[in-house]
Amino acid sequence: MRAKRSGAEAELSEAFYVKTALAESMRPRESAACTRLQSAWRGRMTRVLIAYWAHHGLIVERIARGHLGRQRARRLRIERDTQLQREFFDSFATTIQLRFRGFHSRKYLHNFYARKAYVDAVLRKGESLKGQLQRSLEQQVAEITQQQETKGRETVTRLATRLHHLRSTASCAGIYNSPYHVGYHPTAFGVPVEDHLRNAVRPLIKTELRKKKLVPVGSLPPIKPRNMHEATYPEMQQEERQEKWLSKTTRMAQEDFVTATGKRPLVYPGSVHTGGVGYHPPPASLDREVDREKWISDQTFKSAVPTGKMLGTKALHDPAADKYEQKLAMTRQMEAR
Repeated sequence: MRAKRSGAEAELSEAFYVKTALAESMRPRESAACTRLQSAWRGRMTRVLIAYWAHHGLIVERIARGHLGRQRARRLRIERDTQLQREFFDSFATTIQLRFRGFHSRKYLHNFYARKAYVDAVLRKGESLKGQLQRSLEQQVAEITQQQETKGRETVTRLATRLHHLRSTASCAGIYNSPYHVGYHPTAFGVPVEDHLRNAVRPLIKTELRKKKLVPVGSLPPIKPRNMHEATYPEMQQEERQEKWLSKTTRMAQEDFVTATGKRPLVYPGSVHTGGVGYHPPPASLDREVDREKWISDQTFKSAVPTGKMLGTKALHDPAADKYEQKLAMTRQMEAR
């Protein structure tokens, strides 16, 4: 019995140790499971508490917002009523002031005759000022017109001194004194352009004569006689062309060209160039109907000779003439090349 008992105790002790070791080995797992259960429980309780607090916080906020909204609505209602009352009393005060001002003006200030006299005085002052302005305008217009006329006369005089080569001579009429201008001649400021040219060139001629002494021009070289029987066909053809060109260039007027001053022109004595081929005498009458508006062009007049020269000297300096001479020299050089 004692042996059995000791064997049972040994088995029991061994089983206890085995179970104890197994329980000890399962301790971390059980501790983790307990910790997880505690965490889940605490989280749930915290969430329930937060939800409880949030629900009651919303209730508090709703009550506070309602209270503040009712106070703001009451304040706005009071301001609205006050504004309405102020506008109401202001409108009545304006009406009362309007009526009182009208009454006071009609009783103490209004005077029909004084107002009429004031209006008449204003009208008289306006008429006086209008007349003064009209006189000032007329004076300014007269001054401007005088300045423009003076400037125009100076311009005409300056241009006339440059266009002295266009005036008429004793033997040939100028372009401004053409015989084709039947009953009409170009004028400037009521004076014919021919008179402007003549009056403008006289001081220049006197100045030129005082400055420089005229030197007689030498005679032309003698013409070499030529036997017509020895002339070749090219020479005869050249002479015929020259006669035709001279015939076209010399016959530009109804009357014959007269070289001497005071000489009486012949009716039609003929010319040394009448033997040219293709020449016909001028008709008896050269009058024709022309449009006078076409005589004056909008474009600038371009002279055929350089301007600003008198009696072989440069009396006037014209930049346009210098440019023209430079351009002409360049053209001649290019043609020579």
